[in-house]
Amino acid sequence: MNVKKSILIRVYISFALLILFAIAIIGKIINLQFVETEKWANASEVQRIRYHEVEASRGNIYAANGELLATSLPRYDVFWDSKASGITKQLFEEKVDSIAFFLSKYVGEKSEQEWQRTLRKVRGEGQRYYKISRNVSYQVAKKLEACPIFNLGKYKGGLVLEEKSTRSQPYGLLAARTIGFSRPTYHVGIEGSFDSILGGVKGKRLEEKMYGGVWRPLNDENNIEPKNGLDIHTTLDVELQDVAEDALYKTLLSSNSHHGTVILLEVETGAIKALANLQRQEDGSYAETYNYAIGEATDPGSTFKLVSFMAMLEDNKIRLTDSIDTEWGETTFFKQKMIDATKPTTQYQTLQRCFELSSNVGTSKAVYAAYGKNPKAYLEHVEKAHFGHNFGFEIKGEATPRIKYPGEKDWYATTLPWMSIGYEMLVTPLQIAAFYNAIANNGKMMKPYIVSSINDADKKVLTFKPEVLEKSVCSKSTIKDLKLLLEGVVERGTATNLKDLGLKVAGKTGTSQAVINGSYSKTTHTASFCGYFPAEKPKYTCYVVVSRPSYGIYYGGLIAGPVFREIADKVYASGAFVQPIQVKEEIAQVPWVRGGYTAEARKVLNQLGISSHTDKDSWPDWSSTARKGLAIEFTEKVPAKNRVPNVIGWGLRDAVYILENRGLNVVIVGYGKVVSQSLTPNTGFTKGSNITIRLAP
Repeated sequence: MNVKKSILIRVYISFALLILFAIAIIGKIINLQFVETEKWANASEVQRIRYHEVEASRGNIYAANGELLATSLPRYDVFWDSKASGITKQLFEEKVDSIAFFLSKYVGEKSEQEWQRTLRKVRGEGQRYYKISRNVSYQVAKKLEACPIFNLGKYKGGLVLEEKSTRSQPYGLLAARTIGFSRPTYHVGIEGSFDSILGGVKGKRLEEKMYGGVWRPLNDENNIEPKNGLDIHTTLDVELQDVAEDALYKTLLSSNSHHGTVILLEVETGAIKALANLQRQEDGSYAETYNYAIGEATDPGSTFKLVSFMAMLEDNKIRLTDSIDTEWGETTFFKQKMIDATKPTTQYQTLQRCFELSSNVGTSKAVYAAYGKNPKAYLEHVEKAHFGHNFGFEIKGEATPRIKYPGEKDWYATTLPWMSIGYEMLVTPLQIAAFYNAIANNGKMMKPYIVSSINDADKKVLTFKPEVLEKSVCSKSTIKDLKLLLEGVVERGTATNLKDLGLKVAGKTGTSQAVINGSYSKTTHTASFCGYFPAEKPKYTCYVVVSRPSYGIYYGGLIAGPVFREIADKVYASGAFVQPIQVKEEIAQVPWVRGGYTAEARKVLNQLGISSHTDKDSWPDWSSTARKGLAIEFTEKVPAKNRVPNVIGWGLRDAVYILENRGLNVVIVGYGKVVSQSLTPNTGFTKGSNITIRLAP
């Protein structure tokens, strides 16, 4: 075959293939046009039109007095239909500069001239759903609705506002973790636990795909209306919550503690009036990042001794006047040493005194003597006090507590004595608070709760009433003795710094070794105080836990006690309840006045109408003070320039002022007036040295 013929054959074959391909294309066109017209038309419509979910308005969260704790604020995505029926060419040219002015002023993003160019371009291209801006506020949306042309309405002026909402907490970080949040994969606090109730039911609407891939509603109404969420009303008191958080924050900061929690319960109902949780952040600040009150189960320490005494009193194993050999604060159980934090002043003490001074030896020896051969009898009382299992609290995340029982693999011969003083168990702060609240409530244990009702606007859909967990955790006679013990702790025991309040309080301190990496730490502790006030007729129970203070002071009375004190003080001062005051004229006294800057102290005394005087010819700048009858006497106290000033008895501000002016770095521990200082007064010092001042109320 010659070359020419070979080339022709190839050309013919290629031409034939082209003809066949053209025929196939024509056939496909005919098939699409006449056979599958309806199928592809429907498919095209499906891709051009869709159903879009419409978010429901999320319900609000309220405090007990009706103040908003969390609400949804409206936000808007703004679009413009440049071909709306009311926009004539003449009207657009007359008003385009006004629209551009409004957009530059309230939306921003572009200058007035840039907006003019953009609007003209959009109008020239005939865009039906141009995005002006997203996520604008309600106020901006209202301004745009008043803009020329836009004020003609959606169909004539072309302005389309698509509403959505963002969650806001009007009180900022107040009770932030308790209020919580709800995200697709993470739910926290009330927001998370009641997400389905607050969230409502989404609706649906039909949308059409427009120029540039933007979707717009096909009609003005939703095809399926969303059902708005219900409101949650809580038991929280905003003022008490603020007091609790502020008091906790100051103590955490001054002691450089890792975290802390405060629970304030209403005695009669178990309603939670304040729930504060703060944790130290990497930058040294404190924030609500975890709900320790319900989510942390640890050894409660000495606050659990009240349960031990309840068991022994209820079973008639002891009387408070019984004496016990404290062995000078040290004993052993099966070669394991048990010691008291403070060595007792006498070898034999009454059991009441052992409780007041929080004696580990006295408590554990008494419990072991009573229940060593039958620990199950002791644990029956622990069970009746509702330790060892959850409350079923409304907020999710309640930690799983644990109480050991004989026969379990980690029940040892030493478990009972150590359990009696609050170790070898897992208990949540909420459980301790509920138990002490039961004692304050004459034995009736109430279930702690934080949600009072679920409302649809002003209509109550569901009401949560106070729930009794145990009609009586023990007998009335035992309750009487337990109250006597708790009052004794404040009057004569480890919490005497709380007895000078304007009202009488009762409670128990707690100090325990913290668990670090699965084992007890000898250097890291948790300080706590749980009590109620006023002691004569309790209205509030308050539990304070401060974990891992860093400056060497870690006892419950000194670290957690001041938080309790400030809360009780401010609640009392707020007029939450009225205490009758017995005034005896013959013992009336003027108040104590802290030493420091004389002029400020005298100004306050003058306003109060209290006499003051000095033994000098002129008033000193700096003074110590003393009560002399019905007057205050000021004695000159000049801080030596090259010596450590004596600031004991002074207020914090004046003490820090003088010490820092002398070139000392001040470390502050506690709250109140200065009761001790690490550097001896009137001794020499080197500038830049540290001085620790300890304060107490």
